[in-house]
Amino acid sequence: MFNIPYLRIILVILLFGWNSSQAGLPIAKEYQIKSVFLYNFSYFIKWPKTTFNNNNAPFNFCILGEDLFKRGIDLAVKNENVNGHISSVKRLKNLKNTRDCQILFISKSEEDDLASILDYLDGYPILTVSDINLFAEQGGMIQFFKRNEKVKILINPKKVKNTGLKISGNLLRIAKIYR
Repeated sequence: MFNIPYLRIILVILLFGWNSSQAGLPIAKEYQIKSVFLYNFSYFIKWPKTTFNNNNAPFNFCILGEDLFKRGIDLAVKNENVNGHISSVKRLKNLKNTRDCQILFISKSEEDDLASILDYLDGYPILTVSDINLFAEQGGMIQFFKRNEKVKILINPKKVKNTGLKISGNLLRIAKIYR
């Protein structure tokens, strides 16, 4: 069902185990790690066939709000494709083009509007990801969090399933599950 190159699986597992110095995980490094996660999520999620208008449509990685990824996300997806679709990065300031996204990272700068953002996207096959505290509990799909200076993920599988996305058991096995 999921065609995942072994190198990508190893990379994700290594990143889950990556530990920073005692001084804490620097923001730039943290968002480099999150960039790689975002790209690799595309290999652990299956989108409905109706997601793309045509075979030439790009696979859009979108950032809504403040962009702390900088060029990290661009480098992670550069010259890559997902299931035959060229990868593209979009930086969005409002909800206008979010429904063109396959993976949408919602920045902490959007925390005050999170409920309305998730309501707007409800039912669309868009993987929502954020590092906003309690994101999965509020209806988001994948939440980044740090534990012992390691980047971890919390998944809300019920929310993922309700949008028609299918999540790989391999990803569920290495994540914390929100029930």
